Amino acid sequence: MRASIKRVAVSIFPTLALRLFSIRSRRLIEAQVRSLGLATLAREVSARTEGKVASGPFAGMKLDYEALPVHAAPKFLGTYEMELHGCIERAIELAPRYILNVGCAEGFYAVGFAMRLPDSQIFAADADPKALRATLRNAKLNNVQSRVYGVGIVKPRQFDTYLKPDASLLVMDCEGAEFTLLNPDNDPILLRTHILVEVHPEFGSELDIIARFTQTHRPKTINQISRSEPATRPIPGIDFVRAADERRGRDRWVFLECIDQD
Repeated sequence: MRASIKRVAVSIFPTLALRLFSIRSRRLIEAQVRSLGLATLAREVSARTEGKVASGPFAGMKLDYEALPVHAAPKFLGTYEMELHGCIERAIELAPRYILNVGCAEGFYAVGFAMRLPDSQIFAADADPKALRATLRNAKLNNVQSRVYGVGIVKPRQFDTYLKPDASLLVMDCEGAEFTLLNPDNDPILLRTHILVEVHPEFGSELDIIARFTQTHRPKTINQISRSEPATRPIPGIDFVRAADERRGRDRWVFLECIDQD
């Protein structure tokens, strides 16, 4: 019932619904991580890594946990959304000069891509003002603040404000609004943009999104993989399995690589 109400709200009032659901979700997550002891765990991992991401595509990136105290232990470990590491490296190989991150949270992707792609401009979008402040804080910590811009909510028919033909990447995680926003009829620039999107199945199937880009993109669907104790413990004294557990539902991802950039 709750999912049905949320779907209707997003379809009728996408901007307002996205703002309300995003802010409510983040504050609930903050309360939950405190009650489950995950905030303490994240601080322990952060202390062991000196406030930096320990591994993965964005290893060495500094994060201010207190700026947005959600479940961040996987981010400090470098295992956060590790299913996407291959796609992230491929996106970096494509060398986009313009990157739009819709649903930027504390800036893990916005700042990470800014660090890996020094010639890029990154536009960080989020419905939660606290998340935008956290992103800009983390951009400054990593000395990329001159190329990371906070832009609030991105609406249909606004994508060409941030994305340019043949040189752009869109990274999206926006609570189900992906089914409304990823519409090339409204935003033709999407047909010339590489796209990495988290799909929330309570709102629809990833096949619905893939079908919109069959002529222009090469799709790859990415499923979750389990987190298990590595053979060599990366951070001694940390419960790796508990710290790496992202407490996800059934979410999955789609990487849409633009086929013809000529």
